[in-house]
Amino acid sequence: MVGASTPVDELISAYPASALDAAPSLAAFPPKVFLGDKGVHAYRTEFMVGLEHGARVARAIASEFGSVPGRTFQEGSANNGSKAAHFSLSPECGGAVATIVTNSGALLGKIDGLGLRPPPPWIVFPGMEPEAAGSLQGSAAYWWDWFFLPYWRAATAAERLRYPDAFKASPEWREFIKLYAH
Repeated sequence: MVGASTPVDELISAYPASALDAAPSLAAFPPKVFLGDKGVHAYRTEFMVGLEHGARVARAIASEFGSVPGRTFQEGSANNGSKAAHFSLSPECGGAVATIVTNSGALLGKIDGLGLRPPPPWIVFPGMEPEAAGSLQGSAAYWWDWFFLPYWRAATAAERLRYPDAFKASPEWREFIKLYAH
């Protein structure tokens, strides 16, 4: 679930039903999945941000679970009373991929409050041309389906207008997003 190193039975014991925060009001991005059907009373989120924002995610985790080291890229677990988090922050495709399992509504709220967004395809896959991106495969298809589209679908109309400008999109990439991001 969080990397290949955390067995499900460890997560089940780390996240009993009695320690789960009441269902918090969660933002649509980053997406969260409740793991109760697996016996894990926690939420899982996985998202990608630019390298510069990975440190913000690490600081959010550390602010709730003080025992987390100050470095950006790491994998581990932490407890604060009955609250727990298992997390992985790793550098991938020119960005930072975060995977977090937690029963802390406060941590999820802090992550929601960071205003995160994934880097665009022309940064993640700098050699890719927009005309070739229409038939995404492999890691590009995974990134598009699991990291970019969840952000884009949750973004407001104003955020969608600002995003290409913030990342200096070419006219061709602007057209690609207009056609394929829905």
